[in-house]
Amino acid sequence: MFKFVVLLSAALAFAASASLRVNPDELHVIWDTIEKDIRVRQQEAELEIRNLLEPLRILVDDAREKLANDLQEANAVIQDEIRRIEQEPHGRDIARCIQQAEEELRRVDDELVQEHNEAFERIQREAEEEVQRAIQIASSIIDEIEEFGRRVESCRDVECASDLDVEIVTLYERIVKDLDGAIEIANEAALIKLGAELDQAQLDHERYAELTRQLLEELRICADERV
Repeated sequence: MFKFVVLLSAALAFAASASLRVNPDELHVIWDTIEKDIRVRQQEAELEIRNLLEPLRILVDDAREKLANDLQEANAVIQDEIRRIEQEPHGRDIARCIQQAEEELRRVDDELVQEHNEAFERIQREAEEEVQRAIQIASSIIDEIEEFGRRVESCRDVECASDLDVEIVTLYERIVKDLDGAIEIANEAALIKLGAELDQAQLDHERYAELTRQLLEELRICADERV
C-alpha cells in the first residue's frame, strides 16, 4: 500500500510538470498508476453510497413505528375521555352518542395515518432518488476513465503523450472532487435531510388535540341532550 501511494504521488508530480515531455510508454505507466487509484476510489465511494440505502429505509420504518405508537397513546387519552363521559349519569341511553364519537375518532385517526404515510413515502422516495443520483455520478466515473484509457492506448507520439499527461492531473482532481461530492449528496439526503423531514412529519399533538376536541364537545352535547 505504501509503495502504491509513493507511485501515485510520483505519477501525479510527473504529470503535473507541464515542462516535461513524455513518450507513450511513460504515459502508459503514469496512467496505469492513476487509473488504479481512481478505480479504488470509485469502488469505495459507490459502496459507501449504496450502503446508505438500507439505513435510509430503516429510519423511515422507525418513523412509521414512532407515529403508530404516538397515535396509539394519543388515541388512548381520547378513548379514556369517551369512557368517562359514558360512565357519567345521563338519565338515558347514550350508546348512539358513544358510537358516533368512536366513529369520528376512527375517521380522524385513519385520515392522519394516510396523510403521514403519504408524507413518509414522499420523503423516502425523494431521499432514495438523491442517493441513486449520487450512485449514478460515482458509476459514471468508470465510463469516463475507460474513455480516457482508450485515448491513452491510441496515443503514438510524444506530442500526444505530453498533452494527455497534462490532462491526467486535471482529470484526476476533478474525479476525486466528483466522488467526494457524490458521497456528500448521499449523506445529506439519507441522513441529514431525511432525519429532519421525518421529524417534521411526526404526529403534531396540538393538532390532534384540536381535531379530537370537537368530537368530544359533540359527544358532550349529544349525551346531555334532553329528549
